[in-house]
Amino acid sequence: MENKKAINRYKLPVPKDRLQRTDRTSSPAHLGNLRNAIDFIADEQTPVLAAADGIVNFVKDSSTAGGSNPMYWDYTNFIVIRHLKGEYSRYDHLSYHSATVKVGQHVRAAEKIARVGMTGYTYLPHLHFQVFCSYWN
Repeated sequence: MENKKAINRYKLPVPKDRLQRTDRTSSPAHLGNLRNAIDFIADEQTPVLAAADGIVNFVKDSSTAGGSNPMYWDYTNFIVIRHLKGEYSRYDHLSYHSATVKVGQHVRAAEKIARVGMTGYTYLPHLHFQVFCSYWN
């Protein structure tokens, strides 16, 4: 598959002063379609911000389960935002019931959309962030 670059420009999805570090290498789950994801290490309850203007495409924030065992894979809370030119951003490991947006809602870059949590397959509090295109496999 050809490696494509994002068309849109994206902002940090967590406040810079709350960001401890970024990580692209330590998660065993960053394989296949997730290989270009980035983890923003931040404390639980850190605000999660829309990285660009767009329309909320999906929200799941009903899970309370998470941990370092792969059995938690399907328990992640997440939000997907659709941006211009077929790009989407996805925000994973959100805190239980922390979403402040609904499907179909227009959001602006840097708008708070949720909070960092420990849901799904995760080894420490962080925001798993990725950009993908609807035409990518």
